[in-house]
Amino acid sequence: MKVALLTSVAGNGGSAHTAFQTARLLARAGHAATLFAPGDYWAERGRKEGVAVNARLELRRGLRPLSFLHDFRILRRFLAAEGAYAVIVQKSPEQWLAHFVIATLARQPALVRMRGVVFAIQPGFFNRRLHNRMECVLCSASVIARQYEQLPGFRMEHVQVLLEGVDTQRFAPAAPEERKAARARFQLDPEAFIIGTAGRPSPVKGHDLLVRAFAKAYGRLSAAAHAAKRPAPNARLCIFTDESRRGAGSYPELKSLCEQSGIAAHADLRPGFIEDMRAAYHALDAYILPSRGSDGSSRAGLEASACGLPLLAASVGVLPDLVQDGVTGRLLPPGDEDALAAALEQLIRDWPAGQPLGVAARARMLEAFREEDYAAKLVKHLEEA
Repeated sequence: MKVALLTSVAGNGGSAHTAFQTARLLARAGHAATLFAPGDYWAERGRKEGVAVNARLELRRGLRPLSFLHDFRILRRFLAAEGAYAVIVQKSPEQWLAHFVIATLARQPALVRMRGVVFAIQPGFFNRRLHNRMECVLCSASVIARQYEQLPGFRMEHVQVLLEGVDTQRFAPAAPEERKAARARFQLDPEAFIIGTAGRPSPVKGHDLLVRAFAKAYGRLSAAAHAAKRPAPNARLCIFTDESRRGAGSYPELKSLCEQSGIAAHADLRPGFIEDMRAAYHALDAYILPSRGSDGSSRAGLEASACGLPLLAASVGVLPDLVQDGVTGRLLPPGDEDALAAALEQLIRDWPAGQPLGVAARARMLEAFREEDYAAKLVKHLEEA
């Protein structure tokens, strides 16, 4: 089966990563998958990982007739020559482009939308018509599929939930020597209990919320230890931040916030893009996803769980699909600093009693979120489409 996948995200964003991983999985399963992605990042990565990437489309947002015509000609020529069975799109630029190109072809491939954003769907006439013309809409979270149920005139029979998978062999719990090496790499205390997170410096990711919650939790634990004449807990907060993605709307530097919150001596901030996140997960004892919104899919949630880390996560996006509250981690109200502080306090105070949460998280990934199972379900949906 020949499949074309389109993403308008040039860099290492979550949705583009999903498209790339999907192309890789389809190719591994014996299908001819080509990812169309602008820029150099995915083309270079495709060369390294054996994924066919075409960087000729611009896929620019907004009303840009010349750019659209350029993309129209390239995609139509490819689909007509290759005879693709399906075209998978994610966002509006590639969605409208594929729609108009397919309408001109004698043999029309199935148009499939992978929707991974939790923002409300606009129920206008053109949006409704475009969605209803698709053979399949695959939602990366249950909450996204439920959005369609609330919209008048949208066909529900072709809306499906398809939760992403994770490579459970590549992402696995750290052996003692791997944990030691990971902490040495990031210059982290080898003996401390370390909770952490990673991501772009955007308010929606909630890193500032995590800093304030950790400060509250650590302050209460330290006060209790002082009253009982015990040493303060050796707990630390580590945040890996991809500063290369700092743009408009980013939060201020976390260093000053840690200083203002009184936890500078107990916080490790590690800026910079990390190509292979396994070392980051191996350096941590628990992973935190304090998102205020977004997270229609969560690569970090899947990978951290597969690495056997308990997950403390806000109840947004796909996270309620991934985390079983009290079994594999904790689900918390989004934006609730006090609830997060209480959960952190309990986790630090009771550790290592929280380790079974990580064991259960790993077991759940093996049972329900393996990458090969995700690929098989995707192929089935494509064949039906």
